[in-house]
Amino acid sequence: MERRCVLNSWSKEEGRAVILYEWARGVSGTEIHNRLVEVYVPGVMSKQMVRRWCRTFSDGRQQVEDIPRAGRTRTATTDANVGKGDDMISANRRITIDEVAEELGISHERAQNIIHDILRYRKVSARWVPR
Repeated sequence: MERRCVLNSWSKEEGRAVILYEWARGVSGTEIHNRLVEVYVPGVMSKQMVRRWCRTFSDGRQQVEDIPRAGRTRTATTDANVGKGDDMISANRRITIDEVAEELGISHERAQNIIHDILRYRKVSARWVPR
């Protein structure tokens, strides 16, 4: 009797490493996907993405880490700004997004992202409350 364990958490690099290992053994993309779904929660990676990674490895790529991309680095949604924003809201539940943005020196949109999406606060009767 074969014992199977389902893993609920995984990283992109871990999934890619499994794909690289199975691809090196000559396993097809569809079969690799089936094996990933057996061990990891469903939705770990689409069949199309597994095939794309197999093709990438066939083209000579050997590393599973993300390749650095061009573009601006994140400077507004840092852990420090998230922590300061949380402290500001805890101290004054009636503070506005614009006041948080001004105090942190970031845009209104980034402050809104920190408050709503990262800290998960919402306004109720002009006060910030956790969701």
